[in-house]
Amino acid sequence: MTRTPRETLHVQPDRRTGGYTRLERTVMDALARELRSEAPDLAAQFAASRPTVRRNSGFGVFTEVLVPPERPTSGPTGEFGTVHVVISGLADPVAFRARLRNGRLLGLLGDSYGRDTRSTDFASVPFDQVFTVDATGRSVPFEVASQTVRPPAPRPVQPAPAPPSRPPEPVLVQLRTGATPPPRPGPAQEPASSPASSGDLSPEERTTLRIGLWTGLFALGSILVLVFEVPIPFVFIAAFVAGRFFQTDRGLDLLRRTLTSLQQAARERQA
Repeated sequence: MTRTPRETLHVQPDRRTGGYTRLERTVMDALARELRSEAPDLAAQFAASRPTVRRNSGFGVFTEVLVPPERPTSGPTGEFGTVHVVISGLADPVAFRARLRNGRLLGLLGDSYGRDTRSTDFASVPFDQVFTVDATGRSVPFEVASQTVRPPAPRPVQPAPAPPSRPPEPVLVQLRTGATPPPRPGPAQEPASSPASSGDLSPEERTTLRIGLWTGLFALGSILVLVFEVPIPFVFIAAFVAGRFFQTDRGLDLLRRTLTSLQQAARERQA
């Protein structure tokens, strides 16, 4: 009988999964829960470790695990665990155990009970049932979903405070003299928009105002720097902010109204 050589794969690390497959992560979760008395820090070791070699023996699988050497461990030595997984394509479940040395995780072993696994790709094979075996030989299902972290319950939403009730309006008493109470002031009317709004400006007028604006700002900035020795950065920032404001419709409207008022005042003085 010719013996088929074992298939050995060197695992490339993956930052998202640590290099482990979904099957290996599920099995280690179940083993860490089952062996919490023999190896209490097994889950922490697995989280800090990385796989180095994954080998299909033809009758199972072995994943070599490297735990950081500076991590202190103590505990038993041997192969522990009774986790079984029903894997697609195999007639019997595969039994998985954790290999420990003085409590340090060395690897993960899978035994197919003699079934040929040479055509099974343990890195991507589908699986569904995961269970352990108790002392009486009964199967105890392992709920994978129960091991996931549940999101925190949403905080109860407090209703918004009710607006304060309006105080009752005072009752006006009419005097015997026949005098009527003064009328209540109506809502303030918004001032009518100026007929010379920026929306009525022609493109030529807008261009003229902008040129005059930047010319005036440059002249004012030169006076502030040369005569009053104001710092140039301050003058530049102030001129930029003012220029940006007067580029808007509101700024052009304000600028035009100001110029119109100055022209009217000049005409009145001349008259």
